[in-house]
Amino acid sequence: MNLFMGLDVQLMFEAIPLLVAIAVSAWLVSLVIEDISIVDYLWSLMLLGSAGTYAYRTGFDKDLSTVNVVLLFMVAVWALRLSAFLILRGRNRGEERRYQAMRKKLASNFALKSLVNIFLLRALLIWLLSSLFVVALSSVPSLSWSHWHTVGAALWLFGFSMEALADLQLYRFNQLVVRDSETLSTGLWRYSRHPNYFGECCVWCGWVVFAIPSASAATLPWLSLAPMIMMALLLKLSGISHMERGITQRRPNYRQYIETTSAFVPWKPAQRIGLDL
Repeated sequence: MNLFMGLDVQLMFEAIPLLVAIAVSAWLVSLVIEDISIVDYLWSLMLLGSAGTYAYRTGFDKDLSTVNVVLLFMVAVWALRLSAFLILRGRNRGEERRYQAMRKKLASNFALKSLVNIFLLRALLIWLLSSLFVVALSSVPSLSWSHWHTVGAALWLFGFSMEALADLQLYRFNQLVVRDSETLSTGLWRYSRHPNYFGECCVWCGWVVFAIPSASAATLPWLSLAPMIMMALLLKLSGISHMERGITQRRPNYRQYIETTSAFVPWKPAQRIGLDL
């Protein structure tokens, strides 16, 4: 077992061929359909594939412990739902604006640049995120269920339910209005401008809590890596900050929505605005 500061890096290396194969295959498809949004449909499935690889390599089929079964169940349900929803939402919409902007920015030799800057970079991020599951699935055989697992599973269920409901509310709203002409400010979106992102954060925090009994003193710090990366992605790099800059320009009433509604953590709004579902 090759360890780096307590983390089983050798086990992590087992997932690299799968991640690279999926990334390159998706890239080839994107060249044919001229749409790199396909990378969004696959990222959760790539994480599921990584977790499945780690489970198989650590003898999951020989040790069907309740802890490992529940963990893989949570990852599978989350990954399949998110991928299916993104595919449903993206039907007949064409390439997303942010990817159109990347296509213009990287116009020179875009095909090769998209492989490196989008598909392989996404695979690298997923590989780093999967370190959480290396810790969680490298526990002693037949780890007993504990209060940590109960709390972690409950937090995951709360976050998963919030994310799924928020996605559904926004999807239904966009079916009823001209897209980008109005702002959803009812349901969960009355209390947070990004309740789906908050739910996603709770999902990852739930997995961290769930994995605590599997961690040793050396691997415990690694549990914070995945949620830190996810929070950075959601709040700064490609999530809220990036998204709201464009939305404010397209929707005149979004500035008022920003001023009256919590950005992330659901909270009582300053006042009720917008349309009802």
